[in-house]
Amino acid sequence: MKPEGPRTLQLLAGHLLAEIAPRLAEDYAQKTTGVVAGLLIAAAEEWDRAAARRVEENRSLRMLFADAAPLARSAGLRARLVAASRGDDEDLRVAALEKANAALRELLIDLHAHVETLQSEEALRIDERIWDELHAGVARRAIAFWPL
Repeated sequence: MKPEGPRTLQLLAGHLLAEIAPRLAEDYAQKTTGVVAGLLIAAAEEWDRAAARRVEENRSLRMLFADAAPLARSAGLRARLVAASRGDDEDLRVAALEKANAALRELLIDLHAHVETLQSEEALRIDERIWDELHAGVARRAIAFWPL
């Protein structure tokens, strides 16, 4: 037997909802079991997309940084943007991807703060792209079924 992560979590959630929760006497215990089952379903969804979501977001942020680097007035920020734009995700373990994503998102905050001090069409365009990326990040993280 080869337990697949998402399928195992879904089976556990189904068992909690169909077999365990109905047999619990207390309403609170039934509802708590339902919440736990929902979290297992959400974890199954995230497990399945975890690496793909982070690789997609990291790639998108790096492309944004490459386009924004010439706009940076600070040589230090420009160098950080260029260096980040040249990075890649060689290590596809989720922990490594998440670490890279956190660093890229920190740089995005610095870029956004800088861009908002500039007065140019290019700065407005980059600001709009930053907001578009933030919205896309929220959509990437959305749980398909929530709430139960």
